[in-house]
Amino acid sequence: MIGYLSVKKIDDKYIGGLLIVDESGIPCEFKYTDPIVPTPLQRILYGKSLESYLNIEVIAKSLLKKIENKPEIVFTDNSILTNSSENAYFVVQTIPSVEQTDQSSTDECIIQFGASAIRISSSREITKEKLERLKQLAEEIDILEPFQRLQKALEYICKSSGS
Repeated sequence: MIGYLSVKKIDDKYIGGLLIVDESGIPCEFKYTDPIVPTPLQRILYGKSLESYLNIEVIAKSLLKKIENKPEIVFTDNSILTNSSENAYFVVQTIPSVEQTDQSSTDECIIQFGASAIRISSSREITKEKLERLKQLAEEIDILEPFQRLQKALEYICKSSGS
């Protein structure tokens, strides 16, 4: 099982989603938060830490607690979300193609992905075993495509909520 975790700000509303897919990309579980609109007082009290607090503490951690299918890897499109759990969470970014897989540091690696490559980073060390698993996944599936589905689902929920 592979997880995709995302928090978006849409029309001043924060909404998060966690999509769990099998290795064929078929959804096994989907959890999301109701859209959250911070109050003016919360904006004052939390200041610059509001976004980090909402992303990690309120949205990501609550989603991770609710899931029944525990994924072996959770990909996220927001680097701050790598701090949402002790488990390994990675940020995925497309970069120009590279000749070979590279682990430039203990918490970042570059993996060939089709005609380009992806940079994967973590707030923790990426072990050799995890690196091999990431390379295997990149060869077998389109790692980035479920993010598009998750984005569309969150936009749909946010617009349909009427909040």
